[in-house]
Amino acid sequence: MSNWKNREFVNPTGASANSSILLAIVRILLGVCLLYTDPLSSRFGYLLVFFFVISVARHLLFYFSKPIPDNIYNFWLDLFTPCLYGFILFHVLSIYNSSLLSLAVSIFLPAIMYTFLFAGDGITVMSKGVFWSGLAAYVMIFLATLNYVFDFSNPAVEKYFLAKKYAVTTLAEDGGPGGDAYYFDLIHVDSVSMPAQWIEVNQKMYNRYEHSWKYKRLTLDSTVFIILDKKGKSAGRPPYYFLLLKTNGPFYAKIMTEPDYARFENGDTFHVEKHKGMLGVEWLTYR
Repeated sequence: MSNWKNREFVNPTGASANSSILLAIVRILLGVCLLYTDPLSSRFGYLLVFFFVISVARHLLFYFSKPIPDNIYNFWLDLFTPCLYGFILFHVLSIYNSSLLSLAVSIFLPAIMYTFLFAGDGITVMSKGVFWSGLAAYVMIFLATLNYVFDFSNPAVEKYFLAKKYAVTTLAEDGGPGGDAYYFDLIHVDSVSMPAQWIEVNQKMYNRYEHSWKYKRLTLDSTVFIILDKKGKSAGRPPYYFLLLKTNGPFYAKIMTEPDYARFENGDTFHVEKHKGMLGVEWLTYR
């Protein structure tokens, strides 16, 4: 496995020389299906089980076999797999509340896998170090999925008021547009004083929020309110009124994924469900 070439392995018990190629193709097809499947669906769990079984089966085939001359098909299939694995791993870890860690793991773990598989001096058989490191990589994604797919515990639910949703365009290293980051401004429902009340405001304040007012924050006498509605006495003439919802707690900005961002609107009650996880690793859902 040197000079950036992989080797084809043949099972000494009589498996076909094409067995590893066939398993690699099936693994890639399953991996692509995983990327287009909701990670919270039961279908995702079943696909991941098949992906894990086939990956481990091929890994064992490599370990308990003898190498024959290099095969370019095996090489390209194995070259593509760590890249695909990184996307799958990030897809799985997106369930957990650790975006930066998920991204880091999804980049570096496949890179480590690639180094073990393709770098180093030529060897005639797969070493135990390569065997266990590769197996650990497959087990990691399997356990991460198992933790939430088979978690049937009742989640702890926290309710928030969605005061504002907005997207921020980040800059790339060259100064051009990089991508959009999505945010929710949330306040815990226990920090919202109900019911809302109509409060008279002056014309300057009214005109300030004439075109963009819904769910805006407004401070009056050191008290923070959220504007729910507004009205003038007649045709925009004084007196002016805002329907204000009093708050007595802090707002905080929560980073969201694009699909979750599209599901909710300003003014919604935002439920954060904290699940314990089958293996004790917490994960979140929103509704």
